[in-house]
Amino acid sequence: MTYPFCLLLAATLAVPTFAQTPPPAPADDAVPRLIQEREQLIREYEAASAQRNAFLANKPSKKDLQEVIDALKGIIRKDSEIVQALKAGELRRQASIVAEKQQAVQQATVAQTDQTSTKERFYDLENQIANLELRDKQRDKKLREAEAAVREAESTRTTPQLLAVGLALLSLGLLAYVLKLRGQLSGAARRGKRR
Repeated sequence: MTYPFCLLLAATLAVPTFAQTPPPAPADDAVPRLIQEREQLIREYEAASAQRNAFLANKPSKKDLQEVIDALKGIIRKDSEIVQALKAGELRRQASIVAEKQQAVQQATVAQTDQTSTKERFYDLENQIANLELRDKQRDKKLREAEAAVREAESTRTTPQLLAVGLALLSLGLLAYVLKLRGQLSGAARRGKRR
């Protein structure tokens, strides 16, 4: 009688798991207690089936047989309770696995979304850097063009200024020469009047 139950118990407990086994739930503590109660019922059954009535030529009496039947019914009820406890434990374990799987999928989705948004942000930053570099190059080009225009304007402005200074010096030189010639002419005219 105990042999088939042991096979059932062993088959139920030997279910392969692919995820981490969660810690046993408090209801799983009922299984060892139920198994101990079943063992007690088996001892009661063995004691009841061993009883013999001396008046019936060492055959069990109707009362003895009823005790055996009651003990067997108790064992069957206890087996049913154990099976129910094992099923409930398995359902809790499977629910826990499903919840962990959903959580893992959700975390993977969040991680993938984060990775995608990070990549998008990275590409946006790269584009901003490229735009800033382009603007910097354009600004440098405009600055070089402005510096060249300033140098050209300075060189253009310098030539007329030098020309004006040169003409002014020439004018001063001519003026000085004219004054000198006048001075000589007036000196010669005074000498000619005295003679």
